[in-house]
Amino acid sequence: MFSGWDEYNLINKQLAELVRSLPDSPLGEIISYVLSSSGKRVRPIILIFSAQAMGGSAPSAVNAALAIELVHAASLVHDDILDQGLERRGSESALQRFGPEASLLAGDWLISRSIELISHYSQPVISTFASACMDMSEGELMDLSSASTPDDYYQCISKKTASLFSASAKMGGLIAGAVEEDVSRLESYGTHLGLGYQVLDDLEEFLGLDQGKSSKKISVTLPIIYSNQYPDDVAAEMCIKVIDEHSSLAKKAIFLSTGRDDMLSRLESIVDEMTQRGLERCRSQKSLC
Repeated sequence: MFSGWDEYNLINKQLAELVRSLPDSPLGEIISYVLSSSGKRVRPIILIFSAQAMGGSAPSAVNAALAIELVHAASLVHDDILDQGLERRGSESALQRFGPEASLLAGDWLISRSIELISHYSQPVISTFASACMDMSEGELMDLSSASTPDDYYQCISKKTASLFSASAKMGGLIAGAVEEDVSRLESYGTHLGLGYQVLDDLEEFLGLDQGKSSKKISVTLPIIYSNQYPDDVAAEMCIKVIDEHSSLAKKAIFLSTGRDDMLSRLESIVDEMTQRGLERCRSQKSLC
């Protein structure tokens, strides 16, 4: 689905140009390895679609979209260091391939480059980006402390995962000059999409579905928290209900938004792609029968 969109190809083209411009050095090798891995590019796509939905253009938003993708890539590198990640997107993690010190510096470089890219935008866009980055760091620390209640878990993923989805949609609206109500709706869309996506990701791990990633550290997730109180199949069904609720709220935010119908429709389709397809896999598991 994502690869069929021009915006996906635009983002990959920009990433490829960035990789070609990297210095011929050990650090350049690591950054190239991280950026050359496959990915949906969903966060930058959301940013560009949000801008286009509100009357903006892809070229005006592409540097912000690239900044979002770079900081997301950096967060994955740092996450693997903290979680002792072994595999990421079906390949050896940067941590395993290059070691913790070199991987940490590569992540720092990616964040620095993202700051350079975002620095040319308006102050509200820069502030939204910076707040999301700070929230992600705080959420990562919450994850290390291990959640023990659903509230703890939601506070963690709201910052660690949903913040960047939310910022992507909001920044697109800001870049396009959308009215305050639509910017707020886009922000809500991103928040609920991010929450639903993270609960799904944790549910897939709980059910043992192959995600192309693995690590030594096991986080305390919502399915695990529920499974401490209920049978596994009940815990899984409770998580599915949560995912469906956030998917519906994300779609509602788009339904209430004004703007180009074709782009709003694309934003809505991302919700199904990021949540409903995975739910079909979860429901097909024997443990849910």
